Amino acid sequence: MKFFYLFTIFLLFLTGPVVYAGEQLKIYAPPSIWAQQEGQTLTGPIIDLVAELFDEFNIRVTTQILPWARAIDHMKSGELDLIPVIFHTDERAKFMEFTIPYVDVPTAVFVPPGKSFQFNTLDDLRNRRGLMVREDSISAEFKSFEPKLNIVKVTNYEQIFNMLDNNRADYAVAAKYGFIILAKKLGYEDKFELLPVPVATRNLHFAFSKKSKFLTYLPAINEKLKQQKINGNMEQMVKKAIRLASER
Repeated sequence: MKFFYLFTIFLLFLTGPVVYAGEQLKIYAPPSIWAQQEGQTLTGPIIDLVAELFDEFNIRVTTQILPWARAIDHMKSGELDLIPVIFHTDERAKFMEFTIPYVDVPTAVFVPPGKSFQFNTLDDLRNRRGLMVREDSISAEFKSFEPKLNIVKVTNYEQIFNMLDNNRADYAVAAKYGFIILAKKLGYEDKFELLPVPVATRNLHFAFSKKSKFLTYLPAINEKLKQQKINGNMEQMVKKAIRLASER
């Protein structure tokens, strides 16, 4: 029995992640509501989350300040270990390994106060006056359906607030979190209502470089992210990110 116990421990040692105690996990996150640059370091809810998840393994997190294109190159070479705020693409999957999705990033429909309508599919937007920011990319489905819509493209979200407030449109399509944050900053929270069904949703992941020595932690991090979602911590992180971003 003692031999069997020791053998089991030996197998766990072989199959579990190698512990790089005290070593530095090099991460980068593009400045956004999730992470902000302060001097030569990054702070914010997502940076705190990464530090918390790796603290159990006695791994220190160090942030890098890089242009996005260089960060991608460093993920290819392994000079960077992790990007914790990123969307999955087939091209990135060639040199990155992605965790499970941990936060949904919706594009939503906003309407003037008291003028909500039933929205379940894009067809429900037909014959209504719509707005969106000119450079926003929503989804392939929306792009193909867009010619069927009466939608005006404007320069920024502030124009959308004013046009909804003056009943010059029936709805606007915008990135949910960015729209709400700017509304809070400008005091426009009473200028719109949010319809419950999103137009499109993208998922945020952590991505490890395939050349990172910390890639062995991917299964363990997936389990931790699952638990964070179950216990409601992810929802609280989103709320905190919105609050902090609207206060800046």
